[in-house]
Amino acid sequence: MGNRIVRGGSRIVTEEDYEVLEMRVPGLFALLVMLLGYIKPTKSTPLHPMCDIRVLDKYIREAKDAADSTKQCEEVCTLPGNFTLPKTNVNYREWETKDSRTKAEEVQTGLKVLAAAVQKAQNVTVNSNMQYLIERSYSNIRSLTQMVRSFSAPDTLNWEWELQTTFNTRTLRTVFQAYLNFLQGKVRLFFLDTEACNLATS
Repeated sequence: MGNRIVRGGSRIVTEEDYEVLEMRVPGLFALLVMLLGYIKPTKSTPLHPMCDIRVLDKYIREAKDAADSTKQCEEVCTLPGNFTLPKTNVNYREWETKDSRTKAEEVQTGLKVLAAAVQKAQNVTVNSNMQYLIERSYSNIRSLTQMVRSFSAPDTLNWEWELQTTFNTRTLRTVFQAYLNFLQGKVRLFFLDTEACNLATS
C-alpha cells in the first residue's frame, strides 16, 4: 500500500486516510438530507371559517349590495302574498346569558326561515337582475347554515322561537334588509363566540 505526500506540509497521507474520508462524506451527506427532511417550515393552523370573521364580512357585503339594489325598485320588488322573515333585533345582555346550543338553534332557525323566504321569492320573481341577487343570497344562506351546523347537532331547529320571533312582508326589499340585519346581528355574534371557536379547534 503506497503513501501520498501532501505538498506544503510534512504529514504523510496514506491510502487508508483517503478510504476513511471517502466513507465519511456520503454518510455526512445522507445525515444532512435526513435532517433537512425532518425540518419543515412551520405553518400556522388555518382558522375554521366560523372563526374567521372575514368570511362573514364577505356575505354581509353581498347582502348589503342586494339590499341597496332594491332601494329604488317598486313594482319589481312587490311580492305576491305574505313572506315570513325572522325578527332581527338583538338583546345583547340576554344573548350573552344563553348557552352555545341555544344560540346555534336561534341562528339556524333564523337562517332556515330566511332561506324559505328567499327561495319562495326566487319562484315568483321574473326580473333577471333580481333573480341573480336572490340566487346568490340563497346560496350564501345555505353555506352559512352548513357552517353553523358544524358547531351543533344537524338540523337543530327551535320552532318555538320561530313562531314567537317572525313577521310577514310583501316586498323583496324587506326580505333583503332582514337578511342583512340578521347577518349583522345574531349571525355575527355567533361567529364571534369564543366558545364555539374553541370547540372547533380543539
